[in-house]
Amino acid sequence: MNFNIKSSVLSGRKAHIWQRISAIYLLFYVPFLAIVITQLPDSVSLKLLAYQLNALPFSTLFEVATLAAVLLVLVHAWVGVRDIIIDYVPREKVNLWLTLYHSFLILLLLNSIMIAFNLFGYA
Repeated sequence: MNFNIKSSVLSGRKAHIWQRISAIYLLFYVPFLAIVITQLPDSVSLKLLAYQLNALPFSTLFEVATLAAVLLVLVHAWVGVRDIIIDYVPREKVNLWLTLYHSFLILLLLNSIMIAFNLFGYA
């Protein structure tokens, strides 16, 4: 089985642009999330916190912004670890490790979506 990757496929320009976009979005989202959470009353469980966040006036907008943040964190992590794999893993194993890492991130995304559905009461 041939796992050799052509160097033209591993262009870093698009990856760099996506990493910068995700970093800029997260630069604004994380302080916004901190402000929103500090404005909420103290709660003892994640379920109660989810109900309080759902009661916000712009809860749908907040949920979309949070989902975008989760997706962009995954994109940011994908690009960073992808570059590490490309730079430090032996060339014949790069395709295998990238495929495994990609599969891991997809499972993590699906798990995050299921947790969000359970917390916000959609399940």
